[in-house]
Amino acid sequence: MDYLVDYIMGLPAQAVFTGPITSFLAKHGIVTSSNILANLHSVIYVAEAYHLVFLVSQWILFPPLVRWRLSHDADKSPRRYNDLLNQSAVHFVSLVQSFVILYLSLGYIRDHGTSTHPTPESRIFSESAETNVICVFAIGYFVWDALISLVYSSLPFVVHGVVSALMFTIGLKPYIQYYAPAFLLFELSNPFLNFRWFGIKFMPQLSAENQSTSAAVCNVIQLLNNVMLICIFFGARIAWGWLKIYELAFDFYKVRNDPRFLFTESLVIVSGNFILDVLNVVWFSQMASVAKRIILKRGRVQDKPATEAHC
Repeated sequence: MDYLVDYIMGLPAQAVFTGPITSFLAKHGIVTSSNILANLHSVIYVAEAYHLVFLVSQWILFPPLVRWRLSHDADKSPRRYNDLLNQSAVHFVSLVQSFVILYLSLGYIRDHGTSTHPTPESRIFSESAETNVICVFAIGYFVWDALISLVYSSLPFVVHGVVSALMFTIGLKPYIQYYAPAFLLFELSNPFLNFRWFGIKFMPQLSAENQSTSAAVCNVIQLLNNVMLICIFFGARIAWGWLKIYELAFDFYKVRNDPRFLFTESLVIVSGNFILDVLNVVWFSQMASVAKRIILKRGRVQDKPATEAHC
């Protein structure tokens, strides 16, 4: 993992970044941070790397699996094929990036905390090479996520990508870099969320028509994953998320008279995190509704007719 991260961060900027683009952004005051301008090419490389994963998934990894799945499905239409293929690729990229960003964030949090950043000034205004990398990888993914969501997803996911990219771009200025890994712990729920999606789409589903052993075993696996998902989603995105936005807002309040304090950026960060926290509450309520339906189905993850492939 370290090799891949170092490789991407070590790629040189193309002439278009060191010349026309950065000059235009700086000249017109669109981007005033030298650190953002210096890392802009790395953000683009990260976004391109995730899109490469998407294309490999879309054209190589998932076509055989999707064809196998639909060969035993009543709906074999091209639209059904394309929808399942594209969503599989999107979820796979989401899964990959969660492992990458959690590796970087947990590695930083393991060695840093209030002992290394004891004052609000150190937590708001400090920067490091590690947090720069974390911000670059976060921005690169969320830019890709917002763009791909315009094509394959819904408005809340577009908003999530845009707001997240904006907040971590502010972090790259640098500003509140200490908090970047903390907020990225939201991604702890992501692997379980994606495993749930893949399980529903590709695993045998226990139903009145399908009582096979394989369906029963897969149903237990999915139920355990769902329990972990709900617990970790609540812990990482609700409890931890609201705690961290409170701590961040309080730190902002304590450094409000510091000449380095950025009122507009601070307002954007607090507002953006509040929006994300509200979205997380909405998504958690939807998950709770799904859990209630599963309980009413006596533990069946999903009711659907058995197919030849799912027996």
